[in-house]
Amino acid sequence: MNASAPFRCGVVAVLGRPNAGKSTLLNALLGEKLAITSHRAQTTRSRILGVLTLAEAQILFHDTPGVHRGQSRFNLAMTDAALASARDADVRLLLLDTAATWDQPEERLAELDPPILLVRTKRDLAAPLPLPQASRFTDVLEVSAETGLGLDRLVERIVGLLPESPALYPEDYLTDRPLRFLAAEQIREVAFEMLRDEVPYSLAVEVEEWKEDDAAVRVRANLLVERESHKGIVVGEGGSMLKRLGSEARRRLADLVGKPVHLNLWVKADRNWSKRLKRARELGYL
Repeated sequence: MNASAPFRCGVVAVLGRPNAGKSTLLNALLGEKLAITSHRAQTTRSRILGVLTLAEAQILFHDTPGVHRGQSRFNLAMTDAALASARDADVRLLLLDTAATWDQPEERLAELDPPILLVRTKRDLAAPLPLPQASRFTDVLEVSAETGLGLDRLVERIVGLLPESPALYPEDYLTDRPLRFLAAEQIREVAFEMLRDEVPYSLAVEVEEWKEDDAAVRVRANLLVERESHKGIVVGEGGSMLKRLGSEARRRLADLVGKPVHLNLWVKADRNWSKRLKRARELGYL
């Protein structure tokens, strides 16, 4: 680091359509599993802060829900949340899968104020398609969160665009989200992986009880589905699916908190929760 160089700190909004690789990129940049990922679109439901502290800068990444054409109240609210984060940011990253073509979500995000870095993701899987719109951006970069390709260059480019400012968080600070929320997200990720397309995207997780001492953490959580008919799918024959899901979630939670976890999972119907924005906010989304 140049001793005379000013320290920089600012907010970077991570934007793009669903499945553009936003959460995967955030995790790779932080070197920590903070945001959950899955094959399902719109896995990220709210802004998640991830703090990367370097010798010369502190980058405050905001992982955001995917911007898309969905017209449900919940989807519109998530898009509004993403755009609000984008407007308040110092730098905007517009992610676009290398195999994807330019479409309405990108057009909408490209209208935001600069600086905007266009980041072509999943470069290890394919060569990026040419984009006639590329000249409108501050820069265009290619990255792979899986191999690390282009990540150092991306961080370098971001730091150069941040305002001069002291750090806003302690050096070891990672996120403003409480452990209860991160735990609920880890359980939801496992459910998405194991249930695949058997249960609709609207499955949610609510941590009802969190008790922690020096030896272990005791967690009671509900897997919420929007219809009674979905409960049996999550539970499985003789409780087999719920048992598998709980075992894997318990392992991941233990990694998260660094101690043994006793996890008690229940499956409940919370009818049409995604159509009730107050309820969605109670669950930590939006």
